[in-house]
Amino acid sequence: MARNMKHNGQLTKEELRAVASSGNFIYDPDYQRFADLDGTEAKRYLESKGFHVIRSYDTGRNGQAITECGLCLSTNGYLHQMTLE
Repeated sequence: MARNMKHNGQLTKEELRAVASSGNFIYDPDYQRFADLDGTEAKRYLESKGFHVIRSYDTGRNGQAITECGLCLSTNGYLHQMTLE
């Protein structure tokens, strides 16, 4: 993913949505990968970008946070768009 370095490598909300649409790892100095196992850091990060997190939890292998609009961020930095029903 090409980055606009005018924001020091920090991803915007729109860029996060674009990454999630195809599923990929994010690299942002504001996100600490592997910081915990229950998704607390993923929740903090997504909320700092303006998303409303509805759940964060331990999957047994890592943590995840899920937003109201269906973005799912893992503690390993993988971001994808879920289909909410």
